[in-house]
Amino acid sequence: MASRVDLHLHTKASDGALRPAELVQAAARIGIRVMAVTDHDSVNGIAEAREAACDLPIEVIPGIELSASLDRDEIHILGYLLDVDDPSLQKALRRLQEDRLAQAQAMVDRLGALGHPLQWDRVMAIANGGSVGRPHIAKALVECGAVTSVDEAFSRFLRRGGPGYVEGPKILPQEAVRLIREAHGVPSLAHPIIVGASDYHLDLDRLLPTMVEAGLAGIETYYKGYTQEITASLCGIAEQYRLVPTGGSDFHGGGVVADAELGGVEVPWESVERLRARKHESGSIPMAFQ
Repeated sequence: MASRVDLHLHTKASDGALRPAELVQAAARIGIRVMAVTDHDSVNGIAEAREAACDLPIEVIPGIELSASLDRDEIHILGYLLDVDDPSLQKALRRLQEDRLAQAQAMVDRLGALGHPLQWDRVMAIANGGSVGRPHIAKALVECGAVTSVDEAFSRFLRRGGPGYVEGPKILPQEAVRLIREAHGVPSLAHPIIVGASDYHLDLDRLLPTMVEAGLAGIETYYKGYTQEITASLCGIAEQYRLVPTGGSDFHGGGVVADAELGGVEVPWESVERLRARKHESGSIPMAFQ
């Protein structure tokens, strides 16, 4: 049975397989009652998703997943309940989209030099107006026969540090938090642990004090592949730093990336209530050692 809450979902506005309206309809069909659209560096799918929800028993929370980096760590920051029309946010997103495009073009060039030429027009067609990224390049590699699956494309070429990977300019995580806060949203650290082929574990002791001081308000504690022990540990960290425990499936659909089922991660209703409460707290920037 699907969770009634899924706070980490992607659409064709970035690297998901479904249009925003299709995602909302699919979520409503399986009993999800609150969902967040959190496309990579894009809020372009929010309006369509919210319109689709008008006649369905489901609420769409406006969200985003901002790409940031610190030293060699790639860090994603989720933003919830934000003003998608905020001018500062829109300006930053335009810059991030330009950076993503340049990074993708550089990776296509590098793959060509490795003997796997791809047509840039085809990569853009696969993205279909969305925020172009590695999953679209991976699908192009499958189409041209260089690999047999998206997973193989990532493990052989596109993983961070892989022969086809090119580091792109990204904002600092503190800046991502600030952008979300300035857009009146609630920032949450996405998937601090990844379980699977690309295992990683962020150094939270080093990262969290600075991010919490900058205004981080949540941390993703419910996520695909997490054991009860991992979730319990992350919930303890959330309590230590007074962060809202958030979670979701990170569903993309269509085999675009290694995926969890829509609504496949159990997220407590309390997460939604606490996000709403944090949203309405005036001037609430939790301090690590306040």
